[in-house]
Amino acid sequence: MNTNNGSIGARLKAVRELKNLTIPQVWEKTGISKGNISIMENDKTKPSADALIKLSELYGVTTDWILFGETKDMAEKKKDELSIPVPNLELAVIFAKIAEIWEQGDEETKTWVVVQLRRAFPEVAKKK
Repeated sequence: MNTNNGSIGARLKAVRELKNLTIPQVWEKTGISKGNISIMENDKTKPSADALIKLSELYGVTTDWILFGETKDMAEKKKDELSIPVPNLELAVIFAKIAEIWEQGDEETKTWVVVQLRRAFPEVAKKK
């Protein structure tokens, strides 16, 4: 069973079953109600921060794995592959904010970011 793919609910259900736990057993060990466990596993709601931590500890997985399907090693590798040395703190803060807008944005927002960067740096856009 590949538990890295799918939704948060699918990962929660897969790892619970992999650990041979029933929903009532998870409730007993975490205090998360059976109903909440069920609706999380059926993707009707996402786990709260408290539930996320409890489930992470019970299942022996990271919160990143539950939320994104990736392990810390995978996330670090991805981060290392994309890291760019920035010689100035102010510039680093601006880059970080642009990256945050990009990550949280929909396709329209991402297109807007690219357009704005091309307008701001036409000489860079031409070299591409």
